[in-house]
Amino acid sequence: MKRHISILLSFLFMFLFNISIALTDKDFKHSMNFYQKLVEKKVSAEELIFTLEKILRKYEDIGIDLAPVREKLLLIRKFKVSSDFYRKLEAEGASLDERITALKRILNKFRNTDVSLSGMERKLEQLQEENAARRKELDGLEEFKLREETMTSTVKESSKKSNLKEKKVEEFEEGEVNDPETEEIEDLKEIEEFKP
Repeated sequence: MKRHISILLSFLFMFLFNISIALTDKDFKHSMNFYQKLVEKKVSAEELIFTLEKILRKYEDIGIDLAPVREKLLLIRKFKVSSDFYRKLEAEGASLDERITALKRILNKFRNTDVSLSGMERKLEQLQEENAARRKELDGLEEFKLREETMTSTVKESSKKSNLKEKKVEEFEEGEVNDPETEEIEDLKEIEEFKP
């Protein structure tokens, strides 16, 4: 009879152990569904990290495969480090091109993760619009400089021509020019001198 009791207790223990594992498995699925709802609500990375850490602590000694949870947690932590780095770049006054490049890298690297990237996508669009406006402004400035240089050279050339004309007029008035025109004028003066 003692032997039957020990066998019965062993079966009862195994039965209860299996039930506890089944309940824990069900509980784990419930926890992961809760986590998924947080992802759908697009909560912050910090909240996702907190939830995953809590799930890991709760189920680490039960015998459930937590590798996918650890992978998600690692990826979200990397995202947080990258987004903190971007904020630091922004605070230090990095150029538009540097910030755009950093955001593109973050978005490409973490596109298929559970974190919400909508804020970063909006920021990237805003920076790209700002960059396009700045480039348009710079192009206009360069075009203006090119026009100014062209106008300056044209003004210089016309100034040289006008200086030459002024010089000819001055020389003519002083009688120093030996142009064909001035020679004709001098000949006419000589003829006028001989008129009665």
